[in-house]
Amino acid sequence: MAKKKKKIKLSPEKIEKEKQSSYKRIFCLGLVITAGFLVVMGKLSYVIFAKGTEYKQAAYSQQTKSQIISSNRGTIYDRNGEILATSVPVDTVSFNPGDIEYASGKTVENELVAEEFSKLFGITKEEALAKLESKKSVEVIARKVETSVVNELKNWMKENNITSGINIDGDFKRYYPNDNLASTLIGFCGTDNTGLAGIEEKWNSVLVGTPGKVTVTSDVNGDAISDDTEEYVAAENGSNLYLTIDTQIQGIAETYLKKAIEKNQASYGGVILMNPQNGDILAMANYPDYNLNDPQNPSPTGLASTWDTLDTQTKSDAKNALWSNKNVSNLYEPGSTFKLLMSAIALEEGITETDIPGDFYCNQSIQVLDREMHCWSKTAHHERSLRQALEKSCNPSFIQLGQRIGVDRMYKYFDAFGLFDRIGTNIAYVPASSFYQKDAVGLVELATMSYGQRFGITPLQLITAVSAIANGGKLIEPRIVKQVENTDTGSMTTVETTEIRRVISEETANQVKDMMKSVVEEGTGGWAAVEGYEIGGKSGTSEPPQDHPEEGYVSSFIAISPIENTQVVCLIMVHNPNTNIAYQGGQVCGPVAAEILSEVLPYLNITSTNLATPDSTNTVQNTNRVVVDVKGMTVASAKEKLVASGFNVVSNTADENSSLVTDQMPKSGAYLNMGSTIYLYTSENEVRTSISVPNVEGLEMNQAIKTLQDAKLNVIVEGTRGVVVSQSIVNESVEEGTIISLVVKEQLTEAQ
Repeated sequence: MAKKKKKIKLSPEKIEKEKQSSYKRIFCLGLVITAGFLVVMGKLSYVIFAKGTEYKQAAYSQQTKSQIISSNRGTIYDRNGEILATSVPVDTVSFNPGDIEYASGKTVENELVAEEFSKLFGITKEEALAKLESKKSVEVIARKVETSVVNELKNWMKENNITSGINIDGDFKRYYPNDNLASTLIGFCGTDNTGLAGIEEKWNSVLVGTPGKVTVTSDVNGDAISDDTEEYVAAENGSNLYLTIDTQIQGIAETYLKKAIEKNQASYGGVILMNPQNGDILAMANYPDYNLNDPQNPSPTGLASTWDTLDTQTKSDAKNALWSNKNVSNLYEPGSTFKLLMSAIALEEGITETDIPGDFYCNQSIQVLDREMHCWSKTAHHERSLRQALEKSCNPSFIQLGQRIGVDRMYKYFDAFGLFDRIGTNIAYVPASSFYQKDAVGLVELATMSYGQRFGITPLQLITAVSAIANGGKLIEPRIVKQVENTDTGSMTTVETTEIRRVISEETANQVKDMMKSVVEEGTGGWAAVEGYEIGGKSGTSEPPQDHPEEGYVSSFIAISPIENTQVVCLIMVHNPNTNIAYQGGQVCGPVAAEILSEVLPYLNITSTNLATPDSTNTVQNTNRVVVDVKGMTVASAKEKLVASGFNVVSNTADENSSLVTDQMPKSGAYLNMGSTIYLYTSENEVRTSISVPNVEGLEMNQAIKTLQDAKLNVIVEGTRGVVVSQSIVNESVEEGTIISLVVKEQLTEAQ
């Protein structure tokens, strides 16, 4: 049996003592609880009153989701509404490291995500993993992502049941449908759609617009709460720009500029075409140029093969040089083209007249203080009128003219012609022109400035000044933006033509234009003649600075047409041409002016005095028969019709009476000389022969024609005699029967 526990009986004193001890413990516990409560209440008060606003804002931030609504950058159009730059919808893809989750809430493995990111966005798996393991709250994985790639990402997320942590936000990507066309004029944007060069940069504030925002309050699960706390701020889209340039004219200018740079092995060049009546820039081109959709590509700079070996600064300098609009941002010495302004000053001031016999004298050189300054010509010009001096671009004659004008009057007109102004600041960066301080101009400086050297202006300044002569004496600010369109309202704002000041009288302007016509018809500008049109012009050849001979010559030509009511002024510059080929402005740039104007003038519906017709013998087309359409006829009938028009016919079809013509070369509508050859094709014989076009530039006209005809090519010729100065296609493979256009000029004994 278990023993019973013995009960202990406490004395009254002992019992009282135990009670007192219990009271003390309860009291102490109460003190601890009270103290704890006071601490909690104090902390709560601190949170509510001292830090309440901060924590409230933090809580609100965690419970709200804000999404930026990208504004649509305005579109850039040419004067006819052709798109030059536009924005297309794309997306920015980002993610929250560590928060990419399945629908179940389980975190997705980084390896899986990295593999997909690598495949979609062109980065290595290691790069993707580094981002996925980042401590940042948000990491951008790719910007400007095309819709097709975003769709692939969405499908992958759906297939893998991934519901959160990967963010796809709408954005826009700048797109240039014509790639290189007008690249140095238009410029491009960065990844944030901010303009970085050209019109995109200069008109960025008009084009860019203002982003919008959507703010939504969410619950602890991240789901939107449907209440009145949602805030929506609409994006304001950028405005559209309508430029003054014409895509067709721009393309013509770029084609012939590129050809001139390559033919003369030059460093670079530029072309500007302007309407002098309103200052509209119809074309503005540089070459080399670049692809606006890939501006970081070094290949156009000629440095692609060594690009990876270059240091950062060299790469940056090369790209900046390529992006630069040198027609606006580079100073150059205009050379003898500047003699037009000197002539205008002298006539306006009554210092001379156009046709005073023996007004100037050239003995091939002139002594100015201790300097003997030479004429470019190897033979003395002797007695000259102003017109004759301009025709032959005689330096000693213009030094004498500058001495008569004097420094004060010269600088007065330089200012009036805008040569001290920064012209074109709404196109690109414009440097200040570079002239001697007036009080530092001595006889030597006065002499060199008189024929356009040892000072610096931009090409845009020169063509603007010459346009003041072309339009009858008014200096008009160049206009590159014609209209601005508000894309939200559709309202149009026209950028009005701005007449700055009258510089010379209409009478003086007409006298200078008449002398420009003589330069082309009788002088050093003969290379720029276009049959059927009145062309005025002036060549220029500036020597390299003495301290920088590596810069080479600058060959240039400025042309106007028509002489009366002039509609086009065209300036061409070729920098550092190979002197073993040619370097004088008339020879290098005169033919380029002719090529450009021969296409631009008809395009602008400027009437020719020598229109081409089937029975015409004009030398612009040098054709007298039109090629008729014989497709669908039997070969026999087609031959009969073409032979009756004076053409030879080639067909390798055995059964000419039943075989039908499916194609012909040249195509119908072309004008050709009698005796040219038409090639016919049928369904039984579609074989085309490729011909490598021989280079006939420099050959006498008849020899060039025979060379091309022997190669089974057709020829049309602009001009009546002389040597070939340019051809439409050279050293390329074309189909037999292709028409090759030649420009022939008489060889001049003098050129400038």
